[in-house]
Amino acid sequence: MILGICGSLRGISNTNRLVKKAAEASGWEFELIYLGDKTIKPCTGCSSCMMNQGICSIEDDMTEINEMIINSDAIIMGGPTYFMDINGALKDLIDRSSATFYREIGPYYKAGMPWLGQRPMAGKPAIIITTVAGGGHDRAIETLRVCVEEIYQMKIVSKLAEAIRLDDVDDLPDVLKRAEEAGKKLGEVLIG
Repeated sequence: MILGICGSLRGISNTNRLVKKAAEASGWEFELIYLGDKTIKPCTGCSSCMMNQGICSIEDDMTEINEMIINSDAIIMGGPTYFMDINGALKDLIDRSSATFYREIGPYYKAGMPWLGQRPMAGKPAIIITTVAGGGHDRAIETLRVCVEEIYQMKIVSKLAEAIRLDDVDDLPDVLKRAEEAGKKLGEVLIG
């Protein structure tokens, strides 16, 4: 199952539509999480998850989302660019997903440093997506790349950093085609 994380708080945003388009084009079963419909509080840095087998001390929708992250075969993670980087809602999800590192699943992040945890998503494929009206999307896509490739240790098969301006993505066939091609590539990688 592919997990599509729709990081815009506006349900029918350009970013969320591109995540959905890529998921549909994959040809695989998928589930979409719309962060606008979820309650995700910011990480407090308390380290409770490190001491309690990945159980976060904050009770909200991240408990369920972390299980979905662990159990997915691939992730499509998309968020809009706000103020020259990824938006806060998606960043909160990224921060809170660190609880998955302490479930004793997957390879250790770094040999000899067990306090950095393990990576249950290591080696699985991913797509990262950001959209923007103006600029900053290069930095936002780099933030997503660091999270997904370096921290989660997933394999990014495609990335889209789209300057949409104030247009509607449905009126931009080239952008929709890139999202569709990314989804097809993800589907092919999952077939192996």
